[in-house]
Amino acid sequence: MAWLDELAQYARSLMNERVIESLNVRGCSDEQIRDYGIGYLKRTLPPLDYDPEFMERYKAGSKLDDVYVFPLTNTVGDVRGLQFRAVDRAQRYYSDFILDAGEPVLFGLAQAMPHIWATESVTLVEGAFDLFPVQRHVPATVATLTARVVGPLLSTLRRTCKRIVIAYDNDGTGQKTGVSFYKEHGDEFQVEDLHWDKRPMPNGKMSKDPGDLWELWGDERLGKFIREGVKPFTQSKRGSDG
Repeated sequence: MAWLDELAQYARSLMNERVIESLNVRGCSDEQIRDYGIGYLKRTLPPLDYDPEFMERYKAGSKLDDVYVFPLTNTVGDVRGLQFRAVDRAQRYYSDFILDAGEPVLFGLAQAMPHIWATESVTLVEGAFDLFPVQRHVPATVATLTARVVGPLLSTLRRTCKRIVIAYDNDGTGQKTGVSFYKEHGDEFQVEDLHWDKRPMPNGKMSKDPGDLWELWGDERLGKFIREGVKPFTQSKRGSDG
C-alpha cells in the first residue's frame, strides 16, 4: 500500500552516519543499505494514511524509538511489510508488520528473484543480519524472518526452484526446521545444507549463524566457507555442533 512505501522512503531519508556505521559493523555494506532500502526511525512518523492496526501496535510511532527499518517485499518488489529492529544490540527488540500473509512477504525476496529465476536455486537464512554476509557470495539469498518456510513461500519455490539450501542458525530450532523440511520436501527439491560452525565469540558465546562468523572471519574466509560448506542433506552435520 502507498503508506508503506512512503513510510519506507521517509525512513531512508533519516539515515545518518551513526546508523550506517552500526550496520557496517554487523556485516551490511553501504551498497546493501542502498539496494535493500534500509531506513531508520526515532519515534516520529510522517503524516500518512496509516493502517489503524499499525498505529495501535506501535503507539503512533512511540514504540519505534531508535530502530532500523527493513522493507519486506513480495516477489515483484512491492513493499508489503516492514521489520523494525533496535539499533542498540543490547535491546534485542524486533517486530514485523505484514499487511497480507497470503503471499510471500520477506526480506530480500525481490532482490533475490532474478537470481532465483536464473539459477533455479535459493539459499534460505533466518534474519536480515544473516542475509547480508551470505548474499554477497550467493545473490539468490532470502531471509525468511524466522526458521520456517511458510506456505506462500513454498508455493513460490515450487514454481521457481529445483534446489534449496537451508542455511538456518546452528541452534535447536534451526536444525529441527532443516531436518523437517528435508523429510517433507526432499522428493520435490534438491535440498542441501549449509551448517554454520560454532566458534568462541569475544562475548563468551558460541557462534551460531553467518552474522557471527562474519564478525569472526570477515568476507573472504566466510565466502570460502560458504563455497565449500554446502552439502546434500543426507551428508550434512545437522544434529551436531558443527
